[in-house]
Amino acid sequence: MVSNVVRVRVYIYDEFEEDLRKSKGWTLITGFPGFGYVGTIATRYLVSKLNAIKIGDVLTKYMPDFAALEDYGLMTPYEVFMVKEKKLLILVNNALPQPPERLAYALDFVEWFKEIGGSRAILAGGLNIKYKVGKEEFRWIATEGCEWRFSEPQIDKGLYIVGPLALFLIALRLRKVPTLVILPYTEPSKYNPRAAAVFIKKVNELLDLSVDVADLLQYSKLVEEAEAALKEAMKAAREERGPKPYM
Repeated sequence: MVSNVVRVRVYIYDEFEEDLRKSKGWTLITGFPGFGYVGTIATRYLVSKLNAIKIGDVLTKYMPDFAALEDYGLMTPYEVFMVKEKKLLILVNNALPQPPERLAYALDFVEWFKEIGGSRAILAGGLNIKYKVGKEEFRWIATEGCEWRFSEPQIDKGLYIVGPLALFLIALRLRKVPTLVILPYTEPSKYNPRAAAVFIKKVNELLDLSVDVADLLQYSKLVEEAEAALKEAMKAAREERGPKPYM
């Protein structure tokens, strides 16, 4: 197995092991800090609004060496949260796994997810806004056995899902976990809370949740206003540096 070469371990705190093993039919939600940072923004927001409990970490050979204090305790690169009453597991990726261990990360986490009774998954990503042709806010793709569907069009043929999200999708399909990928439109390099809100609204519909996205939309508005102010300041600075008429 890949993990024999690059070791990846899902470490669950002792006090939550029994809860995981007793229940079956878990739903996984995860994403990565890729296009628009949609996956990480959305999962962190869900954790906050659902009062999810941190139950463990994913440890890897090349994991980033950082930690920080959050309201729930110690924030680490790859965190596992649980919403017990909803049978929901949320994997928050605060960083991208390093390329040499991305495949092991996907395969080993999905294998663990199957072992504890995982039954379906929803992945959050971003789709380059330059491919938008209609009024829809997102595109999607579903694997075999996934019963979730939307009236919005699926991702066009010829467009690629790339990076760790693609490897998770492949690993979940190999282990026959019905999986839905939701891809809100976003500018690739822009931190986009509004796109994350699109994802969360769809998850609300699918899982009968009621997560309010007002805070995300307000934050997105502040980001947009700050970006507009910065552009205006840069424009003014360029004009100030430009040639000046002299008499």
